Amino acid sequence: MRDVLPGLLVALPLAGAAFLPLLAALSRRTTRVPALALHVAILAAALALFGSVAAGGPIRYALGGWPGPWGIELWLDGLSTLMAVLVSGMACFASFAQAFGSNEDGAARGSTPLREGLLRGALLLLVAGLLGIVATRDVFNLFVFLEISSLAAYTLVASGGGRSTVAAFRYLLAGTAAGSLYLFGVGFLYALTGTLNMDDLASRLPSVEADAALTVAVVLIAVGLSIKAALFPLHGWLPDTYVYTPTPAAGFIAAVMAKVSAYALLRLLGEVLAGTEAGAVVLEVMIWLGVAGVVAGGVLAVAQRAVTRMLAWSSISAMGMILIGVGMGSALAITGALFHMAAHALAKGCLFFGAGGVRARGGGDDVERWAGLGARAPWTFAALTVAALSLIGIPPAAGFFSKYYLLSASIAAGGPEGIASFAAIILSSLLATVYFLRVLEAVWFRAPAEAPDRASSGEPAGPVLPRPLALPVVGLAVLILLTGIFARPFERHVLPDWETGTARIAAEAP
Repeated sequence: MRDVLPGLLVALPLAGAAFLPLLAALSRRTTRVPALALHVAILAAALALFGSVAAGGPIRYALGGWPGPWGIELWLDGLSTLMAVLVSGMACFASFAQAFGSNEDGAARGSTPLREGLLRGALLLLVAGLLGIVATRDVFNLFVFLEISSLAAYTLVASGGGRSTVAAFRYLLAGTAAGSLYLFGVGFLYALTGTLNMDDLASRLPSVEADAALTVAVVLIAVGLSIKAALFPLHGWLPDTYVYTPTPAAGFIAAVMAKVSAYALLRLLGEVLAGTEAGAVVLEVMIWLGVAGVVAGGVLAVAQRAVTRMLAWSSISAMGMILIGVGMGSALAITGALFHMAAHALAKGCLFFGAGGVRARGGGDDVERWAGLGARAPWTFAALTVAALSLIGIPPAAGFFSKYYLLSASIAAGGPEGIASFAAIILSSLLATVYFLRVLEAVWFRAPAEAPDRASSGEPAGPVLPRPLALPVVGLAVLILLTGIFARPFERHVLPDWETGTARIAAEAP
């Protein structure tokens, strides 16, 4: 099974993306159960790979039996299997919410079985693209998977209609520009080295003369992936995309979409291009851009009155912290960046599922409309409180440990970059305290605010969230606590892989 699972990890969601619309068109029946079963199977494959890599080391899988650098390879180690589990796990929650959750999304409002099948197929296609990015060891195929995931994401964003369509169009423009820049950068690298395999590139690039073509290649790749990852100041597509996307898709896209692009940035800049002078300069610049993003995202989040828009701007701050870890490049900083990807994905998925569900039930999106909701749904809002405290950085939630690793890496780095990074991360926690406590104070300590339409009609207040959406919210809150409690095993699983991988690439360099 160890030799089959890497290919199955990508092939299963691709096959499911084609199968579900066909099944819906032929049978005219709901595809809820087959979609959920496929996502569970993908998660099971990712967990099996995670355990196999932890026990037996990294797995190299040659597609079609052609090994690299001539063939296309998949490479799964502790870092990539961690991301695979994160993506497939969040997809299970999103599929459940898509099947049984909010009525405000395009899949549920007056939809047909065929439309449902198409949107569930789009979610599987998005998962296939993201898992391909995580697993591939070929820079051109990384572009292919980037575009697969982007096309599926545009479809899911636009499925809500109205403002969602406009947000999807802006997202498409940004994504097209990002993909083009990345592809041009890959073209330059191929012209300089004659290879697309990441390991082969890493071994050949140090012998390439540091000319303008290499610098342009590194900058184009870094900028393209930075747009995809919504890194400051290339984040313009993110706020509207997160706010207007239907809830099930928003919970998934906000949790993992930008994180996987940041992971690709980490792989290329931290491993493949790290031996070049241009790569080293870009990494140093990224530290300062990360600091700026942490501060700007936090300040703009404080200024928001709508909960979902506040969450969107706080995501830009979180991506800045991940960028700081990638830029520093030490094993401790990389661990902090990866842990923050996981912690932020769990918390942001939890919060977007919750906020979208409240909005779908007429609770509104403004902080004032959330007054007293904690008394009506204590378990749900206790879970949302756990997610908020994790983003602030309160132990034992996962967010505390990710910030601890990044702060420790900043202290170890020293110099102006270390000092600025340390100050920015502390400031981000203070700003998060301001904007999240404003929401939590309204939820738990204010008198309930009735929606005007219900108050005028005399209807009794219904559930704050659709009941099926409460399950992902509570489940993700539990995972946030478990991830924090078991932070040390995570460190032991990730750190050796990063140190071994960078040492292997350095040893193979001429």
